Amino acid sequence: MPWAGIVIVCAGVLPAPLDTSVNVAFPVITEAFALPLREIQWVVIAFVLAQSSLTIVFGRLGDLHGHRRIFTAGMIASALAHLAAALAPTFGWLLAARVLQGAAVGLAMSCGPALVSLMVPPEQKRRALGAFVTATSLGMAIGPLAGGVLIHWLGWPGVFWFRVPLALLVLCLLPLVPGAWQPAGASPGVAPRPPAFDLLGAVLLTLSLGCLVLLLTQATRPDAGAVLSLSLCAVTAASVFAFVRHESRHPAPVLRMAPFRSARFSAIQAGSVAINFACFSIMLLIPYVLSSAPGTSISAAGVLLAFYPIGSVLGGVVASRLGHRVTSATLMHAGMLLAALGLSAIAAVVARDGQTALVAALLLTGLGHGAFQVGCMDLTTSLLPAEERGVAGSLVSVTRLIGIVLGATGIGWLHAATTRFEITFTVLGGGLILYAVVGILTRRRSP
Repeated sequence: MPWAGIVIVCAGVLPAPLDTSVNVAFPVITEAFALPLREIQWVVIAFVLAQSSLTIVFGRLGDLHGHRRIFTAGMIASALAHLAAALAPTFGWLLAARVLQGAAVGLAMSCGPALVSLMVPPEQKRRALGAFVTATSLGMAIGPLAGGVLIHWLGWPGVFWFRVPLALLVLCLLPLVPGAWQPAGASPGVAPRPPAFDLLGAVLLTLSLGCLVLLLTQATRPDAGAVLSLSLCAVTAASVFAFVRHESRHPAPVLRMAPFRSARFSAIQAGSVAINFACFSIMLLIPYVLSSAPGTSISAAGVLLAFYPIGSVLGGVVASRLGHRVTSATLMHAGMLLAALGLSAIAAVVARDGQTALVAALLLTGLGHGAFQVGCMDLTTSLLPAEERGVAGSLVSVTRLIGIVLGATGIGWLHAATTRFEITFTVLGGGLILYAVVGILTRRRSP
C-alpha cells in the first residue's frame, strides 16, 4: 500500500478532529471577549454550520474536477482560516474565522476518503479507510490534551495557531501523494469532459443543511422564539422539498436521489446518524458525571474522557485488519451493538461511581463506534460508483455531523426528562441495541 500518501492525506484532515482542542478554550475565550456564557455556543455553531452545509458540495466538485485539487484548496484555506482565528481582535472576527474554518475542513474532509480509497486497489480499500477513521479518532483524542498545554503557553489563540504549520506542511507534501490506482497494463486514456456543475442544486443543498443545523441548535436555546423556530422549520422543509425535486430531474445532480430509494442505502445513512447521536452523550454528559465525582480534577477528567476516542482508534485498526473475512455490513451491526453495550455499561458504572470500570466502558463504546465508521464508509463508497467517491465520503461525514447536532439537542431534552445520568445512558444504549437488532433482522429477511 502507498502508506506515505495515505499518511499525508490523513494528516491533512487532522485539523477537523483536532478542533476538540477548542472546547478546552471556551472559558478562556469567554473571559477574553467578556461574553455571556450562552454566546460561546456560536463558536461551535459557526464551525459546524459551514462544514455540514458545504461538505457534500465540495465532494461533488472533487468528483468533477479532481479530489487532489479540492483537497489542496482545503489546505490553503485551512492555514488562512486558523491564522485568522488566532489573530481575531473581536468576537465577531472570531466567528467569521470559524465559518471559514468550517468550510476549509469541509474541503479536506470531502475528498480525504476519496483520495485514500482510490490510491489503492479495491481489495485494500477497507484498510485505507480504516487508516482514515483511525487518524480522525486519534485527532479527537489528542485535541483536548493538546488544548490544555497550548492554552497554558499561548493563551486561547494557541488552539488555532498549532494547526497552521500542520496545514502548510501537508500542502508542501501533497506532490508525493500518488494518483488513483489503475490495474496493471491499463492506459490512462483521455478523461471525459465533466458535466456542468449543478449550481442550483448546490445552493439548495447548502440552504437545506444550513437551515436544519440552525433549527436544531435553536431548539437548544431556552429563550428560543416560537416565530423564529417556526420560520426555520418552514424554510428547511421548503428547501428540502425543492432540493429533492430539483435533483430528481437534473441530469448531473450534486447528490443523486436514486440511491436513497434503496431501503438498504437509506438505513446505512440513518444508522450513521443514530450511532453518532447516541455516542455524543459521552462528550456531552460524562464531563458533568466526572465533575460531580469527589477528588476528580479537570486534567484527570480530560484523561478519562480521552479513552473514548482511544477506543475508536482501536476499533478502526481492528476493523481494517479483518480484511474481507468480515463483511462491511457485519462490521456496522457489530460496531453498533458494541457501542450500545458500552453505553449500557456506562449507565451501570455511573450508578456505582467506579472510574476503572468507566475506562473499560468508554473503550468498549469507542471500539464499537470506530468499527462502525469503517464499515459504514466502506459500504457507502461501495454502493455508489467510483466517479462519486467524493460525494460518498462527504455523505458519511455529513450524517456524522447531523447525528452530533441532533445529540446536542435531543440528549439535553432526554436528560432533562430522565433527570438521572444512568437512566439517560440506559435509554440511549437500549435504543441503539434495538436499532441494531432490527437492522440485522431486516437484512436477513431481505432477498
